[in-house]
Amino acid sequence: MRTRLTETFGIRYPIVAQGTEAGGHGAKRSTLPFVPELADYLARESPTTLLLAAGGIADGRGLAAALMLGADGVVVGSRFWASEEALTAPAGTDRAARASGDDTVRTKAIDALRGVRWPDEFSFRILNNKLTDQWAHREAEAAAAFGSLAAAYAEARSRQDLDVVAIVVGECVGLTHDRPSAGSIVAAMVKQARSLLEHGAELAFERR
Repeated sequence: MRTRLTETFGIRYPIVAQGTEAGGHGAKRSTLPFVPELADYLARESPTTLLLAAGGIADGRGLAAALMLGADGVVVGSRFWASEEALTAPAGTDRAARASGDDTVRTKAIDALRGVRWPDEFSFRILNNKLTDQWAHREAEAAAAFGSLAAAYAEARSRQDLDVVAIVVGECVGLTHDRPSAGSIVAAMVKQARSLLEHGAELAFERR
């Protein structure tokens, strides 16, 4: 069944294990225990299906950790959101560069207020702002007021008012302090991951 779900017209698609550390919409699992659990499942049920880890991965340490957990690769969002080539507004990345992972929040309230319907199991991780300070933990009230801020939110988006408009980033925003090129991000991630994995292998050999 898993193979049929990940193959269409002979093209095989990877499975992405996205933890709650990720920015944007997601469910309830955390990256660290979710990736190896799914790796074990795929090893039994569909061993040729690639597994990609996502959620909180922004540098070579995250890449190395994901590979050690059983992933074949990673999906990186927030780090590339703050890359030179991204179309992200500088005001957004400037605010993110001053933030830490503690400055993000997962909530269903903002979707409800702006009239965006998502299944109940999905919440939304964004950077804290004045709107989240007011509403993030009032999800039941926001659901009852569904769409009540849709017009105001659209107007705030038109003038890029980041006290209202969501900046969609994950917990790894605390590792995102500059805006380098995408190519340099990839090169640095691979270099750091390779160094860490080689060092780990050396330690394992020394302890034999």
